[in-house]
Amino acid sequence: RRRFPPRSNVRHPPPSMASRSSLAGPRPSLGGLGAASANRQSVSGRASMASKRQSIMGTAEDARRSRGMSLGGRRSSVMPSGGRKVEDPRPIRDKAYMSKSIRKLIVYLSEHGYDRSISSQILTSPTTKDFLSIISFLLASIDPNFKFLGKFEDEIPAVLKLISYPTTVGRSALTAIGNPTSWPQLLAALSWLTDLLKYAEIVAEKEADDSFDNEDGHKMFVDYLTRAYALFLAGEDDTSALEDEVAFVFNSKNTQLRQEMESLRTSNVELDKQLQHLTGGETPLQKAESANRDLRADSAKFEAHIQQLQEHRAKLNDKLQAEEAERAAKASELASVTSEIETHKAVIAKQELTPADVARMHAERSHLEGELAKLRAHKEALSAQQWDQEVAVSKGVDRIHAKVAQANECSARLQDVSGPAGGDEALARAVQVSEDASGGAPYLDSDPAATSKPPLLRLKAKLSERLLRLQDQLFEEETAATRALEERTRQRDKLAALQAGLTRLEREEGLMREAHAREVDELNRKAEAMHEKIHAGRSVLDTTLADAEGELAALRAEHDGFVSMAHRSREKMYNQVVGVLDTLLSHKDQLQDQLAEVKGHVAMRAAQLQPLLDAEE
Repeated sequence: RRRFPPRSNVRHPPPSMASRSSLAGPRPSLGGLGAASANRQSVSGRASMASKRQSIMGTAEDARRSRGMSLGGRRSSVMPSGGRKVEDPRPIRDKAYMSKSIRKLIVYLSEHGYDRSISSQILTSPTTKDFLSIISFLLASIDPNFKFLGKFEDEIPAVLKLISYPTTVGRSALTAIGNPTSWPQLLAALSWLTDLLKYAEIVAEKEADDSFDNEDGHKMFVDYLTRAYALFLAGEDDTSALEDEVAFVFNSKNTQLRQEMESLRTSNVELDKQLQHLTGGETPLQKAESANRDLRADSAKFEAHIQQLQEHRAKLNDKLQAEEAERAAKASELASVTSEIETHKAVIAKQELTPADVARMHAERSHLEGELAKLRAHKEALSAQQWDQEVAVSKGVDRIHAKVAQANECSARLQDVSGPAGGDEALARAVQVSEDASGGAPYLDSDPAATSKPPLLRLKAKLSERLLRLQDQLFEEETAATRALEERTRQRDKLAALQAGLTRLEREEGLMREAHAREVDELNRKAEAMHEKIHAGRSVLDTTLADAEGELAALRAEHDGFVSMAHRSREKMYNQVVGVLDTLLSHKDQLQDQLAEVKGHVAMRAAQLQPLLDAEE
């Protein structure tokens, strides 16, 4: 065994399967091919497996090289071969897909410090400046030194092709960025860049913390190789128990990963349902905006109502001031009447009256009342007499007019009978009745009986004048007494009415002040409650929307990370198992070859020494 070659090369796998395939080829042997050639030939039968494993490892190597995320690196195997145009399988022109891409792009740009304003309105119909700013920010996340040196219409398709974008972006789409026919294609490219950057972040995080692949898996394979090699040295080629143990570990890990993937699928389904619930119909933001519009309308109504109440309050204040002014005037008038009453009371109180004076005043009052009754009866009699006399005078005047007319007619007839030459002038002159009988003027301008009637007429005029004076005096006295009584009654009623009005105004004023104060307090409370409700509604809606979007983005990123980690872990474990099995098989073939050579050498030496041994015997 000391002449065996060192086995240090067993601990490190060969660089490629091509080098391992040389183990099956012919090489010099001390004892010829023998039975080992058949075993070595069986190894060569696994060339197809080696080629398959080579493609898998190459893919992993390409994936590791692509994680550098440099625009100057080689193209990935994802890039389609040749110049054939690949149709985009995504529904890039679907409105729901575009809305989803816009929301995803807004979330990524907001979380990674995009220094320009961004909104769904901008991304619905962007300008060339907005598109260049966004794609420059995304490409700078891949390569911090990236800058457009020439026309962006020429550089963007080349850059996307360099980073293995699965489809092509035409120059015509870049010349009309905001056009509805070209923008969905550019939005899909931005969404793909966002997914690529998120995947790179997840891969970087998982590579920094991959305990199974770096520690547990390495220890497990080292332990497996050690125990398998020990069995091999002991002459046992059956390593099925060890392989079952390794398979059990991997099956347990795969079961755990499947459970995690199933849990993630369930969570993804729930999140999709929540997303459909949030995106289907009216969104929470639209509901919040609708509620905000309703609250603003209610606030405007309340402000208008408050304005009306303030105007009503101003009118009530003006009315109250007018009522207060009127009350002050009434109070002043009441004070003057009270002062007058007090003055009269004081005058009455100052008068010194004795019981005899009171009795005398009562007697005088009774006497005056009796005289007043007599005067009233006399007045009534005189009034009746005056009325009769006036009627008689009226009748007399009528008779005088009739007589004057008759006399004038008779004078005219006499004048006609006597003629103009023989008639008397006094007889010929017509008697005229005077309409103005005041001052004792005669009714007739010429009275035939002037000698007997003037004294009677003068006496009648004097009696009539005296009667008229007495009637006027009696009427004035009655009028003065009635006026004084009415004035006193009116003053009493006025005073009582003023007092009642003052009391009513004071009561109404108190009620109005209390009602106004309650109404103002209630309006202030309602306004404060409405402002608090509006503020709380806005805060809750903003917080809920932001939390929901952040939670959804985090869950999606976590799901994508778990799926990527599961695929990567399975690929790495498979590559490690294949590499270890290739190493073991290669080492086993090498040991078989060496053993065959040793056996051949021993047989040859034995054949050479056999004659010597026979000669010695």
